[in-house]
Amino acid sequence: MKNITKIIISAFLIILLANSSLGFAGMGGKANNMTIPQGNGNVSQIDLNNTTESDQDIIMVQHLIEVDANRLKAENKLFIRETLTFRNIGTQNFFGNLRTSLPDGSENISLVRSEMSEMMTGGGMPISFSQNQNIISWKDYVEQNSRLPFLYALEYSVKQNADANTEIFSKKLAIPALINYEYKEKPGLPAIIVKITKPQGSEVKFIDENGNKIAATEVDDKGEIFKFSLPQFKEIKIEISQASVPGTQNYTLIIVIVIGILIILVFSYPYIKNKLKPEEKVSSISKKNIGKTTKKANEEPSEIDTFVPSGKFKGKNAQQLGDLKEQILSKIKDLDKKYESGDLLDEEYEDTRNSYQDNLKEIEKMLKKMG
Repeated sequence: MKNITKIIISAFLIILLANSSLGFAGMGGKANNMTIPQGNGNVSQIDLNNTTESDQDIIMVQHLIEVDANRLKAENKLFIRETLTFRNIGTQNFFGNLRTSLPDGSENISLVRSEMSEMMTGGGMPISFSQNQNIISWKDYVEQNSRLPFLYALEYSVKQNADANTEIFSKKLAIPALINYEYKEKPGLPAIIVKITKPQGSEVKFIDENGNKIAATEVDDKGEIFKFSLPQFKEIKIEISQASVPGTQNYTLIIVIVIGILIILVFSYPYIKNKLKPEEKVSSISKKNIGKTTKKANEEPSEIDTFVPSGKFKGKNAQQLGDLKEQILSKIKDLDKKYESGDLLDEEYEDTRNSYQDNLKEIEKMLKKMG
């Protein structure tokens, strides 16, 4: 048993035994009709003539439930350890079946009966039990108003869904016509203590048999020990949600959005380019390109950069006209590239290209006449 578990158990046991208001009397036999072996080798004598098998006066006064979500993690199981304390509030000693419930899918079940001193050292005596579906029972003796009742340590594992993000443990506290789970609150002694060992950052939620959320009376600073003073619920379901990496979902969402925007831009670029307004093109031209355009406007245009009236090329031979034609075609090609890159306004592009085309037509007419 882990140190912290020993401390928890010893703490509530010490309070239990020290609290005289519980009305426990001393434990001892009245006859030698039957002996109950103890874990320390001693025996306790009981008088079978003064016992009853009816469990109507058997109640559970304190209940410690330990849920370990780390111990059997590799096997997709929860490790459970319950410490149960029964009390006989009747007028006769009890010798009969004690009972409790198990969750569906419980495995590797073991039961140990201990006295307080043995619980402190992790000792005890294994006892046999029978199981009928989800109910286990074992025959034992509970003295009327005993001050030193036995403690029962019940251990088992519960299979979990390997694909689920939430681990679930459910414990039925009230079993009709069997054991009366009458929890009585005493100062400093909560009726139910739930200790949960879980992965760091995991969240814990408690739910009753009606699906309503249960709030603990007190929770320790580490969020591992939950105390319930006056439980009114008949079933407690514990849900342990696994912790997620902080921001992972947000980062994934951002990446998806960015990729989606890029895809939209790629497919819509041709349409945007064709529909771009002249004023939008002006905003896309850098200051550097605007400076270049202004400088070109101030330079002296060559004879092929502006429209040339008919007869301008008169006196040119065929070789000279051919060279001018090649220059104009090169100019038109460069002009188209600049326009496509957004460095020219529509009006400037159209005027310059029309001028080139007019000069090209004039040259081709002269070359045709020369044969």
